[in-house]
Amino acid sequence: MQPTNSPFDRTARTMWGTDPHIQQSMDVSPPSATVALAQPDGRYGGVIVDELSDPPIDFLPDELEGHAFYKAFQDADIQGFELGYLRAQRNGKPIATAPFFVMRYRINTTMKGGWAKRLMTPFWLRIACIGHPLADFGVIDGEISAPVLEAFNRHLQTKAPIVSYKDFPLSLPLTDFAVEPGLPVAALAIHADYWSRLKQHVRSDFRRRLRKAAALRIEVRDGFPSELGERIYELYLNVHRRGEFAFETLTRKYFELVGPFSKFALYWEDDVLIGFCLLMCKGHRMHYKYLGMDYERGRRHGLYFVMSLSHIEMCLRNGYTIYQTGSTTYEFKLRLGSTLHPVYLHYRHRNRVVNWMIRRMMARVSFKPKDFVRSNAQGEAKL
Repeated sequence: MQPTNSPFDRTARTMWGTDPHIQQSMDVSPPSATVALAQPDGRYGGVIVDELSDPPIDFLPDELEGHAFYKAFQDADIQGFELGYLRAQRNGKPIATAPFFVMRYRINTTMKGGWAKRLMTPFWLRIACIGHPLADFGVIDGEISAPVLEAFNRHLQTKAPIVSYKDFPLSLPLTDFAVEPGLPVAALAIHADYWSRLKQHVRSDFRRRLRKAAALRIEVRDGFPSELGERIYELYLNVHRRGEFAFETLTRKYFELVGPFSKFALYWEDDVLIGFCLLMCKGHRMHYKYLGMDYERGRRHGLYFVMSLSHIEMCLRNGYTIYQTGSTTYEFKLRLGSTLHPVYLHYRHRNRVVNWMIRRMMARVSFKPKDFVRSNAQGEAKL
């Protein structure tokens, strides 16, 4: 057996098995589909759109975040969203399906912290958005063409004055939409020799972090550990309340519903659960979606960083070759070797004058990705 140079080999061997795994595909790119929706009796360029209350059973069949992912959110009684799916047809044949949500969007959601953000707290806009509140990438299952998207837009304009596409590529065939950069999505390609590829000083840093956490016990469960449900939800809320940009509050029921396609990594200090991670897994992908933490206890062990290091070891043991970690804490994710994938918010108000005003305002007050990466680097030292 060849040495892996894993920091776990020397520091935390008792936490994990040490068998190396050969990876499959190394494609770290986002899903190839994108998101869009439509309504009955609406026509544009020969496209008819109708609205569905549930995702089709074959929606995004090859994606980790497919039918079960969307259905779980829909059934979890999460407040603040009207959810649906648009299906586009041409000549009686379905050609595209996509999720949408309608919500009251607070104007200060992506503003920089400070007095201006606090001042704008009471103000909101009703927005109809193609995409999903929890998905890292916007996805449309099927044809992505100007006629299909314009049919979706005309349908959604009956629900809200602003239509948007959340976390999509820059090159969507849209007309008169403003574009703002979103927070990039981090993803890491996991090779069998991942640890060996790291520079020596990086491996040394990771070993130091693991020595700091040597007293912790790590447990991995397939599915939701119901006997720990209250504690898991308490830890989730600890982190959620500190989030600067989150606009959804999950329910305990959500964690239960995603259990069939998830793993829960549990972090114990003696007999006290001080952290958890929700990891959605399918095929060769692992998506790090949510965490919860007791900040006071966790900080003593450098828990936040140990979480990601333990996930990489899980990927190597279980054959996951893509580790997708979403936004925030970019400096550490780049240190791990992650690639940052850009995403964009496309939006258009149905009133051209108001659209121009919103465009000008967003350009001035929105938190730009480069600013967020910089502020994250300063905040990581506190974790």
